[in-house]
Amino acid sequence: MRNRLVDPLIDLTQVPFRPQTFVVNGKAIPYMRLEIPFPVEDLLGWLEAQTLFPKVYFETLQEGAVAGAGCAVQLEEVPHFSEGEGPRFFGGCDFMKRKKKTWGDFPHCSYFLPLVEVEKREGGTYLCVNRVTEHLDLPLEPETSSVHEIELRSRLDSPSYPVWEREVEEVLKGIRQGACVKVVLARCTQMKWEGKVSPYALLKTLQGSNRFAFQFSKEKTFIGNSPETLYRRFNERIESAAIAGTRPRGKTPEEDVKLQDDLFNCPKERHEFQVVRDMVVSTLSPLCQSLQIDRCKVIQTSTVQHLHHHIEGILKEGYSDQALIEALHPTPAVGGYPREKSLEEIQKKETFDRGWYAAPVGFVSSEKSHHLVAIRSALVEQEGIRIFAGTGLVHGSTPAREWDELEHKISQYMKIL
Repeated sequence: MRNRLVDPLIDLTQVPFRPQTFVVNGKAIPYMRLEIPFPVEDLLGWLEAQTLFPKVYFETLQEGAVAGAGCAVQLEEVPHFSEGEGPRFFGGCDFMKRKKKTWGDFPHCSYFLPLVEVEKREGGTYLCVNRVTEHLDLPLEPETSSVHEIELRSRLDSPSYPVWEREVEEVLKGIRQGACVKVVLARCTQMKWEGKVSPYALLKTLQGSNRFAFQFSKEKTFIGNSPETLYRRFNERIESAAIAGTRPRGKTPEEDVKLQDDLFNCPKERHEFQVVRDMVVSTLSPLCQSLQIDRCKVIQTSTVQHLHHHIEGILKEGYSDQALIEALHPTPAVGGYPREKSLEEIQKKETFDRGWYAAPVGFVSSEKSHHLVAIRSALVEQEGIRIFAGTGLVHGSTPAREWDELEHKISQYMKIL
């Protein structure tokens, strides 16, 4: 049954749209947008009910939350607006070149303007239509699948612990010999299940302010809640962050503080963090007129805590979002240092495709853009889930301790499943 609240919206051709044109990547695109109040609280439930693809969910503390479905315009590269105002394109790209077909029809790089958006921001919730359709059915309170309607059948780690132990020792040997300062190796944990899981119900259970989902077909949905911002731009102002070092959250406030102090005072963690901080600062310095770096602090998620530096600057003229992504990605927090050498090690050691894991995901508009580093993420499939986690190897790392760190990083998913 069609919800009565959306009956007035069925024939959107009768609503006066204001025609506009924006120029993106050298092409002039006619553009019409309508925004009206829309009384929906459950954005993820609304998104799950939509039958249009692709789908996106993007939520940050600064920008609020938006759910989008369908595609008005799609690009295979990062948007660059050359004239006037332009709308938000959501998307992301691969971490590096793929080896296998694990990610299916997920594009290597895609940014799209959703056909329909529901946006929750300060002041209310709004329905936003970016291209007129004659009939638009927008259910407000759909049934959602329960995460708990499943029975886990198997777990497969790639690599397994014996292989991990050998690979970590080989990387550490190279670090001792001066080949690299830091290499971030990742693991893919594949869980198979009986039953049905809604990726949006799963995302709803994840805590944190930076949540995202991208779905290009029914088969696969990429979700996550990243603590790490690659960069955030508002006109010429840019913000970024250095993040590294990990400790689990304590079971009591006292244990939490003890683990935090241990993180602050651990030479290995401080060294790893310094590598990340120095690289981000050295990358941004030539792009900015000025740069300001806050003091080091600890940020906490529901399961882990990290060392963190907030970095802010004023961009010089002429730098596009494409240039910013190319300069900053991948940071040493997800790739290593030096960049090319560490990426060579990752290509040799990792047998699975990272796909969009640890890569930039977010949105770009003419006025502002915001990209997260897609960590604490998973690829939800029809019969299972692939959970990704990485850990930085530096002098002083051990295979067992880094494996434990991977377990801490995927614990939010394991507790739910």
